[in-house]
Amino acid sequence: MSQKKHEGAQVIQADLLRNAAIEPFPVNIDVALYLGGRLTQTTGFAGLEALSAQNFINALNQTDCRQVITTSNLNNPKIQVADEILAGGSAAFTCLQLSMVIGEGSLAMELFDALTHHTTTVITSAWAAAQIQPVYINDVLSYLKNCLLNAATFGNRLSVCGPEVFSFKQMLFDYCAAFKPGKKNILVLPALGTRLASYIANFLSPLSYPEAQNLLANLHYNSVCADTRIWDIGPQQYVSFKQSLKLIHDQSKLSIPA
Repeated sequence: MSQKKHEGAQVIQADLLRNAAIEPFPVNIDVALYLGGRLTQTTGFAGLEALSAQNFINALNQTDCRQVITTSNLNNPKIQVADEILAGGSAAFTCLQLSMVIGEGSLAMELFDALTHHTTTVITSAWAAAQIQPVYINDVLSYLKNCLLNAATFGNRLSVCGPEVFSFKQMLFDYCAAFKPGKKNILVLPALGTRLASYIANFLSPLSYPEAQNLLANLHYNSVCADTRIWDIGPQQYVSFKQSLKLIHDQSKLSIPA
């Protein structure tokens, strides 16, 4: 572990999978955000997630931290072991259960790009019909900010979604309209194994196999907010899916060197 100073902020680098390498956290912590990447819920990866969360909460329990905030997947029936471990710490627990997050470089955008890479986009009927309420990354960050030391969020799991519900197939059409105009061929198959589809997505894009598998596995479940309590925490103007695609498209053009 090494510690650095950056304009009043103390940066601590550590490998949370190695408990012996974790030096004490600063005691005067108010809020901790645990935003470690979510891996697939296979035995091996779930074990690593649990170990990371346990080492983190053990170190955090030695501080004056009042709240720990984390994120998980919305409407996924699989138990999020890391969440249960974090909830067992001494700090108040808040979990934001996210629908599909849309942002420049996000896993969702990488998946859209991978699936629409060739002339014909191939998806399964289950994926095509999946109902999703996508949320723009800046809205997620606003929610995180509004949850900081907000007692109304203590001990709660709050669903985070955008303002509209789409089928995944419609989202692909909208993505193509924004980024690949003229491409409208989407072939819907009765079934395609998640493992094979994940390898295909991994081959076509920067997605790792676990990331691709996790995203595609989640398409077997609807990702729609039944619980809208989060909307009462810091009202804001919500960015629609098409607006988010336009913002990302415009930003990507600005980032291209002249």
